[in-house]
Amino acid sequence: MFYDEEEYILSLAYVPEQIPKLMSFLSGGKPALLNKKYLYLRGKDWIIFIGYPLDKNFDIMDLERSIKEVLEKFKPETLWLITNETLISLKQNFIKIEDDYYYQLDLKNLDINKRLIKVVEKVSDKLKVLVEKNYTKQHKELIAQFLKNRELSENVRKLYLSLPEYVKKSETTYFLSSYTKDGKLTAYYIIEMQAKEFSAYLLGCRSEINYVSYSSDLLMYELIKISQKEGKDYINLGIGVNEGIRRFKEKWGGIPFLRYQTYKYSKKFNFLDYFLINP
Repeated sequence: MFYDEEEYILSLAYVPEQIPKLMSFLSGGKPALLNKKYLYLRGKDWIIFIGYPLDKNFDIMDLERSIKEVLEKFKPETLWLITNETLISLKQNFIKIEDDYYYQLDLKNLDINKRLIKVVEKVSDKLKVLVEKNYTKQHKELIAQFLKNRELSENVRKLYLSLPEYVKKSETTYFLSSYTKDGKLTAYYIIEMQAKEFSAYLLGCRSEINYVSYSSDLLMYELIKISQKEGKDYINLGIGVNEGIRRFKEKWGGIPFLRYQTYKYSKKFNFLDYFLINP
């Protein structure tokens, strides 16, 4: 991918999956642009197709034509699709894996609950927040603790384990970490700032050993301030995942703004897979 193509994509991107370097690192695939509209990543025998048009002209017929074009050109064994659209003509060839919504926090019309502001002010007396690049021993221990105590999908686990390495390599990705006065890590976010219009919350976790109430709220407040300073229009808060995470995002003013569906296509279509995913 050429530099001007990457800059073009970043100027129009509205979901984290449209950040080429991030997706290339996570997938190991080579990023490419189809018809100046769709980003996709290609490996040896697979493709990840980001089915969100950069021009925001959502057209299911155009999307399906574009997917067919890629399938016919590269003939991958497997294709993963991320989109807001519900497939029509390709429905028989794809298995739906996930169905959720992206959440967005509008920074131009921000109205934070006064009670939340008081909570943040109170906890800020106990904690300090750092924007940092260092993947410390405390971060590693917190990730291990977090993953041990939660049932997460294999993909989410891989994300928690691989993203810290990306923070080291990327000039626009950071840890947003909260520490006690004696230097104990209580929580952290990983945030991405490369897209022109938005900042992205990629993931986060809090400590159960060094637990301090409202650490995550303090980090969200700091992310808002950083994003405003950087001139972002909004924060992409990621998908809902579960009821607890959805409530947290909504508490801060996040609203569902775009459907998130993932599909899988395979040449070797396995009907057992279909019935396992679609009971």
